[in-house]
Amino acid sequence: MKGLDNLARRFLYYPDRLPRDLPPPSWAGNAEEVWMQCADGVRIHGLWWDEPAGAPVILFLHGNAQEVYSWSLVRMELEPLGYRTLLIDYHGYGKSEGEPNEKGLYLDGEAALEWLQGKGVAEGDVVVFGKSLGGAVACEIARDRPLRALILESTFTSLASVARKLFPFLTRGVPLGERYASLEKIGRARCPVLVIHGDRDELIPVEEGLELYAAAPEPKELYLVSGAGHNDVSLVAGEEYTRRIGAFLVAHTGY
Repeated sequence: MKGLDNLARRFLYYPDRLPRDLPPPSWAGNAEEVWMQCADGVRIHGLWWDEPAGAPVILFLHGNAQEVYSWSLVRMELEPLGYRTLLIDYHGYGKSEGEPNEKGLYLDGEAALEWLQGKGVAEGDVVVFGKSLGGAVACEIARDRPLRALILESTFTSLASVARKLFPFLTRGVPLGERYASLEKIGRARCPVLVIHGDRDELIPVEEGLELYAAAPEPKELYLVSGAGHNDVSLVAGEEYTRRIGAFLVAHTGY
């Protein structure tokens, strides 16, 4: 089934590459380029915003397309929360080495947490925020960890559950190799959980988010954005987006 695995990966991952010497874009502000090494020896690239000094950190895990320079716009939405931010690229994305695959992406998330620990940031000071495919990575690395919080936006319960949406050419029930079985993992979260989903998501149906929310342990909150699809949640929500995330964090973490 190796050929099918490769085909599924081709339609799951859409990495953009970046020249090694390309500096961060102007909209990334005071971002610092950082590197970290995964357990398999692959070096991955990221952007680090180290202000406000000493504040807790949001580790942002992006979706299945583009790279950290494009995704750095998310810092504008997160900055009002008063958290520092680490944004990483996965295996094969941006300036990172390797090729994307499920195991590799999990190693990327683990490497990011280890890098933060090396900066003196304890797990209890890290909010892991996963968008779409990044939410599946977030569910993996959140298992049994005393994180500050877990935020999932536009995330699916498992790859098999949304396979017909992502891979319409496949026969129902065909094994894909990649699993991303988030529904099996979210119950092992050891921190507050916020699930965000657009109620008109055309790629990952809102029912996926509702299932994840139902399976998450307390304390938890659900934020459904009326009229939002898969890629425009924050745009449709407007200022309410940052306000709701901030209210969740203050209520459950005190910051």
